[in-house]
Amino acid sequence: MQKFILLFLMLVASLSFVTAQAINEEEKSMSLGKQVGYQIDIDGADEDITEDVWKDFMKDFGKTKRNKKAREYYSVGARVPLINGANEIDLYIRFDERVNMTSVVLWVDLGESFVNGDEYPREAQGTEEFLTNFYLAVKKKVIENEMKEQEKIMNKMEKELRKMEKKNSDYHKDIEKAKEKIEKAEKNIEQNLRDQEDQQIIIEQQRKVLEEIIERLNNLGRN
Repeated sequence: MQKFILLFLMLVASLSFVTAQAINEEEKSMSLGKQVGYQIDIDGADEDITEDVWKDFMKDFGKTKRNKKAREYYSVGARVPLINGANEIDLYIRFDERVNMTSVVLWVDLGESFVNGDEYPREAQGTEEFLTNFYLAVKKKVIENEMKEQEKIMNKMEKELRKMEKKNSDYHKDIEKAKEKIEKAEKNIEQNLRDQEDQQIIIEQQRKVLEEIIERLNNLGRN
């Protein structure tokens, strides 16, 4: 439950960030020449993650293919209600990985021309919302991956803690065993002292026997 709460809070923070972060509209070179596109930078995302999310993200809108030469993904005849209602559009997108971030540029071809804020303000707003939704999908994936990595670290730490706890338990067992040995040794010492006393008595008795024999030997032939 805590995992989902954390994920939700981080997504809310990401949404606040993208609201403040500008989605830039400007002409960019692409496979069909220089066209107006929409750019957003996604912190913490590499190109592979961004591409994978795009493929999954586009399943609800149309098929997406890759133009390796132009380093673009394109979707011909896509239907994105946010941008152009039920009408088909062509989408082109490029991902440029930078230091700890990926820059995304999206072009929307309406057929007659590409979406731009001057001629198509409604479609431009829809494009920005669409790109924002994609941004959040990528950020969610980034956060999930980060959580998985942190969970691995946490699991490793917990494993180390369990090892420490086991060692602690073993140390206590060793102490208990040592105490038992000490107690047994103390009893053995007491018994040993008693045995020494008994042995001294036996030795003293044996000395008397030996003295009697010596005396008998010395007295032999005197009578």
